[in-house]
Amino acid sequence: MTSYELDRAVASTAGDDGHRHLTLTADWNTPNGTANGGYVLAILARAVLDEARTSAPDHPDLLTVSVSYFKPPTPGPASVEVTTLRVGRRVSVHQAALQQGGRTVAHAVISLHDWDAAGTVEHLPHAAPAVPGPDDSSDLSPFIPTGAVPIVERYESRSPEVPGWLRGEPSGSAEATVWVRPKDGRRVDALAAAAIVDGYPPVTAELGHLASATVQLTVHLRRRPDSAWALLHVTTRHVQQGYHDEDVELWDEQGRLVAQSRQLAVLS
Repeated sequence: MTSYELDRAVASTAGDDGHRHLTLTADWNTPNGTANGGYVLAILARAVLDEARTSAPDHPDLLTVSVSYFKPPTPGPASVEVTTLRVGRRVSVHQAALQQGGRTVAHAVISLHDWDAAGTVEHLPHAAPAVPGPDDSSDLSPFIPTGAVPIVERYESRSPEVPGWLRGEPSGSAEATVWVRPKDGRRVDALAAAAIVDGYPPVTAELGHLASATVQLTVHLRRRPDSAWALLHVTTRHVQQGYHDEDVELWDEQGRLVAQSRQLAVLS
């Protein structure tokens, strides 16, 4: 059995019914008391990667994951139905449905490929944010009561300065740059990166609104990452009629872009 929390929490086993089966845990719940969107995304991505070993063996790497969340899943038994839609030369496309009680609670379309067979054309318009490294940044855990929000216990977060909302002084600027890593020391690979983009509290907290539920989340992987820490830059640009966007760039310790994401979420 794997020694890391994330891998245990998203692992599923193939059943005779054509579905992959697992047990959802409350350890990744948000302040809303519902499963974190990044956790759900990682469950679906892990299931597709496992099934693709047979259906698309030449495509071992995540490229894109796009998830629509129908209703919050609950702790307990669940299953994932994976369907391979197309296997092309460079990219294969799969869909995955997370099901509980006979109902689909989340649906993903996931593209896989092989980074070793990717192209060489590059245009890099900007570098990673210029901030102190994690060893020279503030640990944010002392500012969050232990056990208050389960998802917070899964990650270690360090910031060049303590965010205003954690000090009781929301800044009014919905943006943050934070170093993040799994608290148990798991390295940040593609699966962890895809979960981490939704692992930091919504930056709408700087506007006085912390409780947020993801409606749709898309992640683009930009390389095959392997890093102890990931530098997350997150911005909310528009809050309109109770919905907000959230854009994330995720960089490794060498300053290389490893993932991008955009989500639409509803404030509650």
